[in-house]
Amino acid sequence: MRRRRQHSSGIAIIEFTLSLTFLIPLLLGTLVFGFRLIRSLEMQQIVRDLGHMYVRGVDFRLSGPAANAQTLATGYDLSATGTSVIVFSQIKVVSQADCDAANPTFPAGTHCTNLNKPVFTEQYTVGNSSLTINGTAARSGFGTPPTQTDHSVTTVNQANNGTAVANGFGSVIALQTGEYAYLVEMFNATAELNIPGLSGSPQVYARSVF
Repeated sequence: MRRRRQHSSGIAIIEFTLSLTFLIPLLLGTLVFGFRLIRSLEMQQIVRDLGHMYVRGVDFRLSGPAANAQTLATGYDLSATGTSVIVFSQIKVVSQADCDAANPTFPAGTHCTNLNKPVFTEQYTVGNSSLTINGTAARSGFGTPPTQTDHSVTTVNQANNGTAVANGFGSVIALQTGEYAYLVEMFNATAELNIPGLSGSPQVYARSVF
């Protein structure tokens, strides 16, 4: 009887040890995704609040509003070398009038590769503009337009430059001629919440469109 009990006890220990190889990664993965979900919800509120301000004309390129954004995103380190970056973008659909104004030397109705496409009219960042995640730069999911020193996109580039197009934005919201969309995107690097090979890309992303 004693041998049988010892044998059963040994089997139970082996089974428990083997089950841990599955249960521990499952537990760690659940914790990681749980904390990331919490961050995602917090970031969604941040970009929503910033979007409300952006659409009302607040210019986050200025030091005061930028400091307000950093205060609003307390805990996400929006410093120049921090773990987060927020991308502000203004987007519109190129009309024929835009094309004619951008290309006055061409006959009306010609030479406008971006006609009827959504394009960036400006784009700038607050936070760590050099942030990379897994070697990839944290940039707008819809593209990075050619901007001037004031972060605006010239009318010529809006009309003719393919990199000014907000690729895929039309599937998010359908803009009519004369309408503008205000897009706020936030990236947060989550290196401390990363389990290589288990938890995926070490980042959380949130966006809001007005």
